[in-house]
Amino acid sequence: MEQRGCEARRARRRWVGYVVAVLLWSVTSAQLRYSISEEVNEGTVVGNIAKDLGLDKSTLKDRKYRIVSSATDPLFHVDQNDGILYVSRKIDREEVCERSSTCLINLKTVLENPLEVHYVGVEVLDINDHSPSFPEKDKTLEISESVLPGVRIPLKASRDPDGGHFSVQKYKLSPNDHFRLEVKDKGEDGKIPILIVQKSLDREAARSHSLVLTALDGGKPPKSGEMNIVVNVLDVNDNAPAFTKELYSVMLDENAPIGTTVIQVNATDLDDGPNGDVVYSFSNSVSHRLLNIFDINPLTGEIIVKGLIDYEEKDRYEIEIQASDKGLAPLATQKSVIIKIVDVNDNAPEIEVTSFSSSIPEDSRPGTTVALISVNDLDSGLNGKVICSIGEDVPFVLSPSLQDKMYSLVTKSPLDRETQSHYIITVVAKDAGQPSLSSEKTISVVVSDVNDNSPVFSLSPYTFYVTEGNSPGASVFSVKAFDRDENDNAVISYHIFRGGSEENKLTSFLNINTENGDILALKGFDFETLKTFQFQVVATDSGTPSLSSNVTVNVFILDQNDNAPVILYPVSSNGSAEGVEEIPRNVNAGHLVTKVRAYDADIGYNGWLLFSLQEVTDHSLFGLDRYTGQIRTLRSFTETDEAEHKLLILVKDNGNVSLSATATVIVKVVEPKEAFAASDVKSAAKVDDDDNVTFYLMITLGSVSTLFLISIIVLIAMQCSKTTDYTSKYLQDANYDGTLCHSIQYRSGDKRYMLVGPRMSIGSTIVPGSHANTLVLPDRRRVSEEVRAINTQNFTAVDHGFPSLYIMEQSGRQAWKKRWRCVAYMVALVTFWSDASAQIRYSISEEVKEGSAVGNIAKDLGIDKTTLNDREYRIVGSSAEPLFHLNKDDGILYVSRKVDREEICERSNACIINLKTVLENPLEIHYVTIEVMDVNDHSPVFPEREKRLEIFESTLPGARFQLQPARDPDDSDMYSIQLYKLSQNEHFRLEVKDRGEDGKIPLLYLHKPLDKETARSHRLLLTAVDGGKPARSGTIDIIINVLDVNDNMPVFTKDSYVAVLRENSPIGTTIMQVNATDLDDGLNGEVVYSFGNNVNNKLRKLFEVDANTGEILVKGLIDFEAKDRYEIDIKASDKGPVPLATEKSVIITIVDMNDNAPEIEVTSFSSAIPEDSKPGTTVALISVNDNDSGVNGKVICYISEDVPFTLTPSLQNNMYSIVTKSLLDRERQSKYDVTIVAKDAGEQPLSAHKTISVTVSDVNDNSPQFSMNPYTFYVIENNVAGAFLFSVSAYDCDEGDNALISFNILRNGDEHKTFTSLININSEKGDIMALKSFDFETLKTFQFQVVATDSGTPSLSSNVTVNVFILDQNDNAPVILYPVSSNGSAEGVEEIPRNVNAGHLVTKVRAYDADIGYNGWLLFSLQEVTDHSLFGLDRYTGQIRTLRSFTETDEAEHKLLILVKDNGNVSLSATATVIVKVVEPKEAFAASDVKSAAKVDDDDNVTFYLMITLGSVSTLFLISIIVLIAMQCSKTTDYTSKYLQDANYDGTLCHSIQYRSGDKRYMLVGPRMSIGSTIVPGSHANTLVIPDRRRTSEEWVRACSSLNRIQCRRERG
Repeated sequence: MEQRGCEARRARRRWVGYVVAVLLWSVTSAQLRYSISEEVNEGTVVGNIAKDLGLDKSTLKDRKYRIVSSATDPLFHVDQNDGILYVSRKIDREEVCERSSTCLINLKTVLENPLEVHYVGVEVLDINDHSPSFPEKDKTLEISESVLPGVRIPLKASRDPDGGHFSVQKYKLSPNDHFRLEVKDKGEDGKIPILIVQKSLDREAARSHSLVLTALDGGKPPKSGEMNIVVNVLDVNDNAPAFTKELYSVMLDENAPIGTTVIQVNATDLDDGPNGDVVYSFSNSVSHRLLNIFDINPLTGEIIVKGLIDYEEKDRYEIEIQASDKGLAPLATQKSVIIKIVDVNDNAPEIEVTSFSSSIPEDSRPGTTVALISVNDLDSGLNGKVICSIGEDVPFVLSPSLQDKMYSLVTKSPLDRETQSHYIITVVAKDAGQPSLSSEKTISVVVSDVNDNSPVFSLSPYTFYVTEGNSPGASVFSVKAFDRDENDNAVISYHIFRGGSEENKLTSFLNINTENGDILALKGFDFETLKTFQFQVVATDSGTPSLSSNVTVNVFILDQNDNAPVILYPVSSNGSAEGVEEIPRNVNAGHLVTKVRAYDADIGYNGWLLFSLQEVTDHSLFGLDRYTGQIRTLRSFTETDEAEHKLLILVKDNGNVSLSATATVIVKVVEPKEAFAASDVKSAAKVDDDDNVTFYLMITLGSVSTLFLISIIVLIAMQCSKTTDYTSKYLQDANYDGTLCHSIQYRSGDKRYMLVGPRMSIGSTIVPGSHANTLVLPDRRRVSEEVRAINTQNFTAVDHGFPSLYIMEQSGRQAWKKRWRCVAYMVALVTFWSDASAQIRYSISEEVKEGSAVGNIAKDLGIDKTTLNDREYRIVGSSAEPLFHLNKDDGILYVSRKVDREEICERSNACIINLKTVLENPLEIHYVTIEVMDVNDHSPVFPEREKRLEIFESTLPGARFQLQPARDPDDSDMYSIQLYKLSQNEHFRLEVKDRGEDGKIPLLYLHKPLDKETARSHRLLLTAVDGGKPARSGTIDIIINVLDVNDNMPVFTKDSYVAVLRENSPIGTTIMQVNATDLDDGLNGEVVYSFGNNVNNKLRKLFEVDANTGEILVKGLIDFEAKDRYEIDIKASDKGPVPLATEKSVIITIVDMNDNAPEIEVTSFSSAIPEDSKPGTTVALISVNDNDSGVNGKVICYISEDVPFTLTPSLQNNMYSIVTKSLLDRERQSKYDVTIVAKDAGEQPLSAHKTISVTVSDVNDNSPQFSMNPYTFYVIENNVAGAFLFSVSAYDCDEGDNALISFNILRNGDEHKTFTSLININSEKGDIMALKSFDFETLKTFQFQVVATDSGTPSLSSNVTVNVFILDQNDNAPVILYPVSSNGSAEGVEEIPRNVNAGHLVTKVRAYDADIGYNGWLLFSLQEVTDHSLFGLDRYTGQIRTLRSFTETDEAEHKLLILVKDNGNVSLSATATVIVKVVEPKEAFAASDVKSAAKVDDDDNVTFYLMITLGSVSTLFLISIIVLIAMQCSKTTDYTSKYLQDANYDGTLCHSIQYRSGDKRYMLVGPRMSIGSTIVPGSHANTLVIPDRRRTSEEWVRACSSLNRIQCRRERG
């Protein structure tokens, strides 16, 4: 409620302030306009502002007339003396108003007291001070010569900093035939020059063109700028290469070395660059055979020998050479080169060998024919004459035949294969040419074996040593024999000779491998049974007849430690090695107890036994001999020795792995007479023990047998339950023979493997690389045929010396290889040689059926057909599939298979087949010639079914394209290809070139230009026709793909592109997408987008175009205020080698957005304002501007805080003044931060803030205020004169001199003068000093007034009453009132009767102290006393009483010294002496009467004084309480103790500590938190922020606004 009331009051005051400010506001505003030319000198007069505005120039200085500007280097200044506006520095219109049609500079001038604002507009007029300039002085353009007339090339525009009619007005181009100029007006962006091609370019005529482009402005006279343009004409491939000669012919020697240069052709091309670079190649019509013989250098045109040049094969070559350029659309020219081959003697003789037997038996007789040899030389004349010879010294000779160039190879001496089994015979044939050539033929003659050698053993006799205990079936040793013969004659088989009965007995234990001689023991040998034996092994070869030999084998059995020692004695009745020996107790040391006897069947170290004691009851009593086994006593028996001793004796041999046995001897010590009778008792007991052991053995044997049978039944049941097809992965195979332990089977591919343990299964093989522990098991899942195939192989286990490990290998012999047929023909010796030879000729047509008769050779040669079989008449040939065969029964030659002339005689005019027939006994050779006649059985065939050609559309008519000719296997003149035909079309025709032997070559001739855009491809059909009747033909489809050239420029899909873009669009925003298409293909048709050449860098920073998509994107900040419309030239160009381009203008209109916040400009006239300023006083002037337009530029201004200021609008638009709207109070608030908020009226309004710091200056409107009123001070008496007593303080809410306070004491009136003359005050500090010392006993209290006066004008003052209370000090010693002697000393005499009782009052010491309180509180004590047991002194009353009755022995006089002291901090004291005299009773009564009268008076005085003292002390105590309460109540609650608990704390927060940091107080809390406090973030909930009670009431209102009312009341209470 209170807060709402405060806000209502503030609102009312605010409106009142607004009204007052509007009524008091008076601002005068005016607008002037001047104009000056740019580039005027500094100090030039612009205009007299004071005169034009009607201002009194004498007041300008006082009113601080000035130009308000934020520029550090202003263009203008105003003289305050005369009010004239001057130019401060040189003005460049192009710098100040870049690219603006009107350059207007607005100035704001200000006058104060009263406030006036005047606006002055200065227009800067342009002058023609700049010439047009191009971005480049020289521009180079590259234009292809293929560019069509009408192509437009935009140029970069000239720039002229001047504006209006002084800007660029026109362009001029220097005169030329090929180009003209167009100018495009782009409005604000100026005029753009465009270069247009008006006549086709020809690089061969002019490689470049030089132009001058001139830009002229509108000045008078006009200024101009020039740019030199150099147009380089780029070459296109429009010229084909041309050969320098019409005919190329050359002679070449055959066998010319590879790399020999045959001839060099040369062609030139008028084009430039790659278009003019000529490369050479063979044309498409050149066959692969020629390509293998010749090569051409593509760069130099040199034809080089690549292969063998053979005159005999061909003596003339005609090669088509093609010269083409490297253009993208290459052009080519072809030229024929004729090469004639010169013959040389390059053919060596050829030797043909007909070998009748590749092997000859070693027992052949001399003269046996080995082979027939025929020699031929392709050369003629002397070069074809051949001489034959054998070079080596061999048992063979070359015998000439009657037939020319025929020889026979025969033996000339006996042969021995064991001496030399192989002969390499070299036959040398040498012609008679110059230089002569020769050839060699090597004949390999193998001497075949005859069984003429018996087997021979490697040793005779054999001696072997076999260790006993060998494994049965394992190999123990091996014998080896060799035979010098070979093959079957050298195949040896072994067997043991078993003649004689005794030998049969020994050899029955042995077996021998018949193939390798390994001897196996069928059982293990025992050295103890058999120590040596011998037998004979027979080795027999496989020859016919077979030969054999034998050898004696001596076998020695080696002993092995396989027998454990056997205990002979002692042996008990049940067979165990245990015995009992009894000896008399009276035997001496060394007595033989018994002897352990043992035997070992082994010999040597294996049978050498050693004895040792393993266990013995007493080691000191018995000893055992290590070698004899005798047990003897080591000492005599004593009475303490036991009667029975057990000895365990270990008997072991000395083998490498020793074996042992143990025997137990129980020695019983008996008395001499009992020693002989004990043996009879033992024998009867042993019989019963033997019967029990037998019974237990039978039970054990039965149990083991039963368990064994159960195990066998279980295993059989498990095995029967398994399938035989698939074995377990880890269990043993069910079909396994049971000898392979711990095996694991697994499968890999189609094989099964087994990891084996001690031995392997029969029927398995070792896997290579498996370390002899992996078997390949036969797969039992195979079909029955595979099983039978596997079972045909026999497997044998072979022992390789590994314990219990068998490696199985296949033992069946492989099938015998087929023997070579014996072709050794026995012919007569040379002396009986009869040789006849003849030549006949037949002819057949190709493709005749198999079995067709060619001719009767026997009849035609006159040979008796009955002898053909005997004489082995045959055709000698190396062909595996002969074309013909000879019937030996009738001598007729038949066709063996279908004869294809084209296969046999490829490309030969005459197809001749020569056959060689042979007759033996005697030798005759007849040559038969068969000519195969051609028939038209083949059609022409092209190398490809379809041919694709790629021809550029720029190819000129007249171009020729050579095609690969068709091939017809029928190579005769009649049936070969005769003509070609081309399907009808308008672009191509056919030419045929006759190449003689190479046939007819088709050429495709272009006679009409191609256009890819019209037809992308053309399909033709080429037909080849042969000369048969009817004619056969073959066709090829020719597909001509027209390749694109860059002859079409991109075309935009729209005539105009207009887009609307919001300003401040994000970077990357797509504005629009332009699209252009190109009719060309590939790279020529791929369009890329870019900005035109005339797009300036400023636009390139704002926009970018995607080169691939044509999207125009925002790249920079789009500001409507900078520019509201853009026109951009977009260039679309293709990717051709000489790219073509088109440009299109894109207009982008910018839509204004409310993106400019208002701008606040403050002109502050006074940073400090007096606090007594009236409402409506102007503090500052504010101008507001918003760059936006329309609603977005409308600005509303206001002050956001609740401050005593308001914003008053001015008559000038967007001008405001800050004025006070209520009275100010510096003491309440001395500084105001006034925040001005300017907010526009846009849809999404933007605002700006400006904070003005206004300081309220002080006025002396506050009197000094004392911190207390009245002051109460307590001064201790006896103070030092002139020393500081106390101090008064006052404060003044003003500042500066207004707050400077001086103090003085008011001394009005007589009463005040009495006391104020005793004190003085420090006028600056307020310290009060006493001019004299105070005495509490004289003056207890007084008061005076202090006046505090400030230094303001006029000064203000206030006074305060000061009450001073004098505090008592212990400065008075006690005064003894009684006893007092006559001379004034504190001494008295008291007499008391001797008969008084204990407790009798002797006297009372009375004393007085002028001080009060503790200082006046007296205590009494006995300092000295004659007898302490007699008198006692009351501590508080001073009464002296007797402690006991007097006795006769007590003295008559006693002296008592009493000390009286007060209770001050430093106590003061006095002493009194009382002399007590003890008198007789009658004297005592008399004395007491005298004293009683005096005592009555003394008691009355003491009582009076005590009452006064008690009243004083009580009064002082009450006063102290009141003062303390008053002081406590007068303290402010602002400053709490730094460490003690808060006074307002509710008492539940224990052990809290408060501290201050900055303007906040914190409390470290314990169990709970204070109400009204908040947790400090990050303090782990144990630190509270305590509200500061020093705040003003307004702060308390704001601080409590967020809390509920109850908490606020608690916090403030």
